[in-house]
Amino acid sequence: MSDRGRVRLARMQEIDRVAALWALITEHHAALDPLFRMRRGPVAEGELRELLRALHRDPDASILVFGPLPEVGSPESGTLEGLCIVRIDRAPAILEETERAEITDLGVRPALRRRGIARRLVEEAMAWVRDQGVARVEIQVASGNREGQAFWRAMGYTDLMDVLHKRL
Repeated sequence: MSDRGRVRLARMQEIDRVAALWALITEHHAALDPLFRMRRGPVAEGELRELLRALHRDPDASILVFGPLPEVGSPESGTLEGLCIVRIDRAPAILEETERAEITDLGVRPALRRRGIARRLVEEAMAWVRDQGVARVEIQVASGNREGQAFWRAMGYTDLMDVLHKRL
């Protein structure tokens, strides 16, 4: 367990640091399948920061980070070690359950994995979801991501449906 920080909401002033961590975490997934490769360059980086700003403003989303609490007025205080993005989806009332949450992104810096950081991030995300009055959380994990599969199953997640795809 890392004692170098705590789970907290990301601050708008540190969106650049969150974007850099998200890009680092995405590299892990890109090694599993080229489908997950991020575009490079200033346009893609700008789009990533804008996406994070939009998520930060969205009352149905939460960006959680693990790291030291920045000092007042200093967004660059310490290193962000982990990231979890969770959002709520609301559907038309054709089914009994019209809300679900989805943890869309979760990751920890490679050198700091297996120290309980991801578990702490997920526990905080689950608390946020419960506070929103939502009763179910979904995640998507690549079938080839054995480490991710094992983590999520250890957290109590089970199969719901298979996502199939085909390149044209």
